[in-house]
Amino acid sequence: MTQTRYLTAIFSLGFLYMFSYIDRGNIGNAYTAGMGADWGITSNQYSWVLTAYYLTYIVFQWFILLWKVVSLPTWVALMALGWGAMSMIQTVTSSFAGLMAVRCLLGVFEAGFAPGVALFLSFFYHRSEMAFRYGLFISFSAIANCFASAMAYGIVHAKTSIASWKLLFVIEGIPTLVIVPIAYFLLPKGPGECRFLNQKENEIIRLRAVQGRGREEKGRLNFRHLFIACYDYKNYFQAVIVLCLNTAFAALPAFLPTIIKDIGYSSIQSQGLSAPPYFIAFLICLGVSFLSDRYGNRSIFLTTLSIVGAVGYLIEALVKTEGVRYFATYLICGGVFSAVALAFTWVTDNQGSASKRGAGLVIFGMIGQTGSIAGSRFFPSEEGPYYIKGMGISAGLLLFAAILSQVLRFLMARENKRRDALYGYVDIKNMPDEVGDAGDDHPSFRFVV
Repeated sequence: MTQTRYLTAIFSLGFLYMFSYIDRGNIGNAYTAGMGADWGITSNQYSWVLTAYYLTYIVFQWFILLWKVVSLPTWVALMALGWGAMSMIQTVTSSFAGLMAVRCLLGVFEAGFAPGVALFLSFFYHRSEMAFRYGLFISFSAIANCFASAMAYGIVHAKTSIASWKLLFVIEGIPTLVIVPIAYFLLPKGPGECRFLNQKENEIIRLRAVQGRGREEKGRLNFRHLFIACYDYKNYFQAVIVLCLNTAFAALPAFLPTIIKDIGYSSIQSQGLSAPPYFIAFLICLGVSFLSDRYGNRSIFLTTLSIVGAVGYLIEALVKTEGVRYFATYLICGGVFSAVALAFTWVTDNQGSASKRGAGLVIFGMIGQTGSIAGSRFFPSEEGPYYIKGMGISAGLLLFAAILSQVLRFLMARENKRRDALYGYVDIKNMPDEVGDAGDDHPSFRFVV
């Protein structure tokens, strides 16, 4: 019962993430709905508008560490209020420079939220159940894209005195502000500190968290573990993997309506047809995350999903048939989106303390999110309708991510065997209390492959 109630916190985080994803991604729908034409924004300027968001999003990845030391409900509420306001302010900007400034601030506020959720969930859940919980959270972004595309389809049809793209920013910005007080109430400050559980239920959650991840000192960063994270090769492997995934996927929400339009559909049809691929991605993400937890393996699923996404991009580049190219968008969304979810889970799995997990996620995010900048420039309008170069590069990066995943799996499996030979076999589900202080150098710590 207590775990079921704690799932409400994940749902509140998920809804906030859904709305944050809508607020960052609706620029693509607004652009195809007439924003670019109204302001005379060129394809190159549009790419810079997308890039501005990711620049500040990357620079402020260190906000992740604050999730270890501040009041989480208050922090999340402030960040959500910030990005919700910035989303709506996009409506009243009247120039390319103004839009750039607002997108930068949007990146700052969202950097204070989404990247830290993986760390937050690791306070409560064992590694063997983390993938499904994080998959449940991040799958809200797939629903966001599905919902946003369907909503954009309706808004574009609306006959009002306000330009449809401006109406889009307003309508899709309001829900964030509405859900903030609800999330503030539902979010616990930490294991055993949930407002709507009694003392006994909170104690069960606290002890379960200790059993799952080891004891942690609340409100304090372990600086030794922060530095250890900086020279742990696994963090850089995983950062490059997510860089490849983000490069191939980050620009898709902004450019998918344009790609579908260039396949041969109208601007209005492209808004509606952008939704179904994301719904399929939502289902695949939940299914794969569940299986990954059940079989205790991340790499095989991550590799398979990366290859599926690569096949989708190759089809887009090489096939001219409209129906087949539209089908390929399902492969891209379902494969790459689910792979990103597992990549985030994998980096939290293999850090022995919360401080090291936080630092690992900062490295993971700062390197990995640079791929989003590159990806946002892969599909200039002059290379349409097939975007062969962008599609080919995306496919190559996904195949490289698949290879790196297997190399990292081999290295960690070899280290597990070495530790088993020295200290005896240990099941990853049995985490001694002291691991939280000793970190992943503890003899009983084993890596999730």
